[in-house]
Amino acid sequence: MTTELPRGFSSFVANVGVKDTSPDFTVVLGRPGTVSAGVFTKSLFAGPSVLLSRAHLNGANRAMVVVSKNANVATGAKGATNAAEVAASVASRLGIDAGEVLLASTGVIGRQYPMDRIRAGIAALPSPLPGNDADDVARGIMTTDTVHKIHSARVAGSDATVVGVAKGVGMIEPDMATLIAMVFTDAAVAAADLDTVFRRVIDRTLNCVSVDTDTSTSDTAVVLASGAAGAVDPGSFETALHEVLLSARAQGRKLTKIEVAEIATHTIDACCSAPAHDVATAG
Repeated sequence: MTTELPRGFSSFVANVGVKDTSPDFTVVLGRPGTVSAGVFTKSLFAGPSVLLSRAHLNGANRAMVVVSKNANVATGAKGATNAAEVAASVASRLGIDAGEVLLASTGVIGRQYPMDRIRAGIAALPSPLPGNDADDVARGIMTTDTVHKIHSARVAGSDATVVGVAKGVGMIEPDMATLIAMVFTDAAVAAADLDTVFRRVIDRTLNCVSVDTDTSTSDTAVVLASGAAGAVDPGSFETALHEVLLSARAQGRKLTKIEVAEIATHTIDACCSAPAHDVATAG
C-alpha cells in the first residue's frame, strides 16, 4: 500500500545519473497559494543548497527539489552557481518563479554536480508533474539509507493529512538530527503560524537525538502547506506534525548501512538540553 501526497501536491522522481541508476532527482510542487517554513543546519560550512534555500525561504515557496547522491558541498563558487541554475531551470520548467523553489542536496561531499546529466534530466521534467506517490518521493532522496522513511498522520477533526519523508544515516547530531526532512500537508495554515509551530516541533523531535556528534553541512527540514483541505484546529495540526517528525527521528536512528551494533552504542536521546547532550556525546 502506498502513501499519497496530500491534496494540492504533485511530484516527479527520476534517475538523471548523478551517481548510479537509483532515483536521484526529486521535485514536489504545491498548488498556487502554498505556504512554507523551513529550518537548516547551523554548520558554518553550510552547502550551496542550504545557502540558496535560506535566501529563497519567504513563507510562500511551493516547490521542493532534492538532488541525492551528491551533496554539492565544498564545491566553491561553481557549486553555488550550479545550485542556482538547478533551481532556476526547474522553476522555468514548472512555470513558477525561481524564488519559489527550495533546494536540498545530500550525498558525496567535494564533487561538483554532473551538470550535463542534471540539465538533461530537468529538460525532460514533465509539466504538470504526473505523480502523487509519497513513497516514491521518500525513495528518491535516499543515499546510504537501507529503507525509505515515511509517515502519515491525519489531523484530528478534519480530513487533512500530514505526510513526512526523511533520510538520514550518519552525521546525525543536534541541531537537526536527520539530513533531509520534508513535510507536506493540505491543512490551511498561515505562513507565520506554520513557521512557529514547525520550529517548536522540530525542537522536540529532530533536534533531540545524537548518533555520531557530527552536524551535517546539508541539514534541511521544510514543510509545505497547500491549504486544499481548509482550516484545521491548530492544536490538532501540531499533534499530527509532531507525530510525523517524531517518526522521522525514530526511523533515522535505525536500519542503516552503518553497523547496527556499533551505531546502537553511540546513539542516545539528547533530550534537547545541554547536560543531556554532554552525556550523550561523551567518549
